[in-house]
Amino acid sequence: MPESDLYGPIKDWFEVKGFDVRGEVNHCDLVAKRNDDVIIVELKVKPSLKILYQALDRFALTERVYIGLPGNQGRGKNFRAFKKVLRRLGVGLFLVHASTLGHRVEHAFGPMPVKARSSKRRTAALIREFDGRGDIDNIGGSAAAPVVTVYREDALLIFAFLEILGTASPKALRASGCSERTGEILRANHYHWFEKVERGIYRLNNNASNEVAHAYPELLTRCRALCKTLLAAK
Repeated sequence: MPESDLYGPIKDWFEVKGFDVRGEVNHCDLVAKRNDDVIIVELKVKPSLKILYQALDRFALTERVYIGLPGNQGRGKNFRAFKKVLRRLGVGLFLVHASTLGHRVEHAFGPMPVKARSSKRRTAALIREFDGRGDIDNIGGSAAAPVVTVYREDALLIFAFLEILGTASPKALRASGCSERTGEILRANHYHWFEKVERGIYRLNNNASNEVAHAYPELLTRCRALCKTLLAAK
């Protein structure tokens, strides 16, 4: 559906509501006006960064800005993310659906005042993770590299202790200096580093040593040194 096919249905939608509508006014695809209420709609055949830039520019002209798109965008995560960005920017969305009966305009959502939308719960979780990290940092933007979380740091310390002790119970590992959630980490075994020898006793998986040493050489070295210090102090 070309952009020009979006104009007519959206124009009709506004006119039914009492707006006067004009196309291509000062480089705006569609301008609707009712008394002092001015609305701008930018039309595109698919979501893009370009139309976001255009919509943001239109806020210099009016506080009510929409984007108009064909309705065949699907339900994929990319379009869901695009709609989330529009809401975050305060931009409204029209979708024009084509059928044998003609065009149907869907008012997906309207422009809205932009306000902070951070989640207190997610912010608190971010701060907990930040404060719980050790000295080893992750490189921002390196999505392919394994991320060192607090949970993974705790698991690596358990790993280092089991290298020295051979086998141990969660209680003994906690007493030696491991995390309070040592039992949970061993039972869940998310990284497949551990295996149960008998009830309440764990050791390292035979295949784990090379993997861990290769993936986390610096952090494992620190964990080993900490283990030796803690065991010597007992």
